[in-house]
Amino acid sequence: MATVMNGPVPIMTEDHGGSGQDVLLLHGGGRTRADWEPLAGLLVGAGFRPVSMDLRGHGESGAAPWSWPAVLEDVAAVADAYQLHRPVVVGHSLGGMIAALWAAEHPECRLAVNLDGHGNPTRPGQFAGLDANAAAGACREMTAFLAEMGQGLPESFLQVMREIDALDLFPVYRRARCPLLVVSGDAPAFAAVFPDRLVPAWEAYCAWTRRELDAVTREFPLVRQASLPTGHDPHVEAPETVLRLLMQHLARPAAPA
Repeated sequence: MATVMNGPVPIMTEDHGGSGQDVLLLHGGGRTRADWEPLAGLLVGAGFRPVSMDLRGHGESGAAPWSWPAVLEDVAAVADAYQLHRPVVVGHSLGGMIAALWAAEHPECRLAVNLDGHGNPTRPGQFAGLDANAAAGACREMTAFLAEMGQGLPESFLQVMREIDALDLFPVYRRARCPLLVVSGDAPAFAAVFPDRLVPAWEAYCAWTRRELDAVTREFPLVRQASLPTGHDPHVEAPETVLRLLMQHLARPAAPA
């Protein structure tokens, strides 16, 4: 373990050993680098060199204002400190969104992976199959429920959530300059966090997400997608499957930009 400084912000990191292709692992919101231990061990055994980090404001890293550019600077500082060569960047949830943003800025990256980082619904147009009135109602109810869930959380975490809600991922995907793999878990498995009355709204949002992903992958060869029969945490629930998926996509011929 080592602390990497990005200006005044200390970022705690861990080199899991190994050699070969460098892999940088980014955890989800409210989590830490410990999430990656099952997958990191498999990566080392498969001939990779994984490095994980606690995002700013998480784990043993320092607290600091959250913005996407600032966090991308943290990631770049870690990559530079460890002299990672064209690292594969794999992120889960919040970390997956960061990986997608990395793909939009780093054409040299061999592969960026977003593991089930789809964000939250924020507008009525994100509920596929519902008419205008039903979609508006679903959006209001979902927004209110998510705001209620956030009550009592630290302001630093609420700041992260606001940044997530303000980020439109599909334009980010369309700006990808390196291969980008977007992995979805099983949407119904995550629906359990919502009350029964909101499950149809969540399913409509998931249908919209699938539709938009289909459109992006048809239009942009650099962007790929995959689905896994897991919940929101495929790297924890099925690390062997995630490793196989990673190796398959690294072996694929490069797509044209």
